[in-house]
Amino acid sequence: MNFSIFLICSLFSLGYYATQKSCPRGFELYKNKKCLIFAQTSLKHLEAEQQCRSYGGHLFTVNNAIDNRAINDLAANHGLAYIWMGMYCFGNQTNLCYLDDGSGPIKYSNFNPGFPRIDTERSGCVFMETFGNDIGRWSTSPCEWSGLWYLYPHPNCIHNYNGNCYYPSHELNIPVMNRTFYATESICHTHSMELLSIHSREEVDYIKFLYNGTDIKQVSLGAHAIVPDEFAWTDGTKFKYENFDPLSTAKGNCLTMNVDTDREDNGMWYQTICQTIQDFVCVRKAGKAIVGVEEEPMEVEDVEVEEVINPKFQMVKDSKTINLADASHCNTTLFLAPGTITSIDYPSQSPRSMLCTWKIAVLGAFRLGLYFTDFSVYEPVFVYSSNGTLLSFRQFDHDPFSVLAPSNMITITHDSVKDAQYQKRGFSATVLPF
Repeated sequence: MNFSIFLICSLFSLGYYATQKSCPRGFELYKNKKCLIFAQTSLKHLEAEQQCRSYGGHLFTVNNAIDNRAINDLAANHGLAYIWMGMYCFGNQTNLCYLDDGSGPIKYSNFNPGFPRIDTERSGCVFMETFGNDIGRWSTSPCEWSGLWYLYPHPNCIHNYNGNCYYPSHELNIPVMNRTFYATESICHTHSMELLSIHSREEVDYIKFLYNGTDIKQVSLGAHAIVPDEFAWTDGTKFKYENFDPLSTAKGNCLTMNVDTDREDNGMWYQTICQTIQDFVCVRKAGKAIVGVEEEPMEVEDVEVEEVINPKFQMVKDSKTINLADASHCNTTLFLAPGTITSIDYPSQSPRSMLCTWKIAVLGAFRLGLYFTDFSVYEPVFVYSSNGTLLSFRQFDHDPFSVLAPSNMITITHDSVKDAQYQKRGFSATVLPF
């Protein structure tokens, strides 16, 4: 079908609000609380989600008929006939449609009769129609259809996210040099701020995009080890969210996040020593006075912050996996990550003989990263993309390695028929969104 689909980047669930006074130039006031801006660019669904994530948000979602009608009217007023939505359907039932923001299956549905309809892989993206007989109705489509519509809030500081202001150290009036963790913390405290703590996947995405266009490869986080491998945020917030690199073997009492734009799955954390920190981020509440930091002058509006629950992508030991079918990981119908898969009877060197297939997915807003942390097989492990392209073909013994899928779904196959004969223990792999 040859038509454009436009998109809405939504920060509704992230606690951004405008006052009833006004919105900045180019923005529109929505429900007397949120400032929306509209822009049109041809993008595929995943590309559009990545653009939304650069603002710390996702494509828009609706939870009731009133919001559905309001979004439809806004889009129609701007001449937008088709709008991408922030959800992905893994099957032909509405209970298999999951919101991109990680809040789970949809609770409100306005699909056209006969939808969702999943005919091929990657046809589970959802869009809304804003004109004709199907006004306000939803349909599924291939994710390659394109278009864009943004919404973004008015900040009261240059880098504003979820009611907080972020100050990367390279934008502060301080020299670039190696510092200890405590020296960087002292700099933030001097300005009445704290070192960066991270509490959601959306915040990881926001920090990553702060460093786009720079040559900075890593940024220190405001965490310190309590005991080996157990960390706490120094600002006193709870350490409930983790994004550790499954393949990292580095050890130390501090944490660093990879922001290297040359790495596709950047944003992961790893342990490091605390004596040679160069780049870091100081954070304060929006609207709170600080000392010694110049801001871009602009009108400061009141910010109302809403407590929200963000998706938690934990380390493997704490991960919770949603299985869309009641099946084991081997030959499961669909395994919705994050989580871990292993070969049959891993790590036994006498596994049963079984041909296993894993169909694995992450939420529609992300690409899928597969991280083999242990690998010892005789027959090869095949990894296929959602369209059947072979991504990886490995056998025998290998050091840890990763496979980065081009979309949110992969299929893995492995036959353990000769693993016991050659005393191969199998494999273990962590699955993460990025």
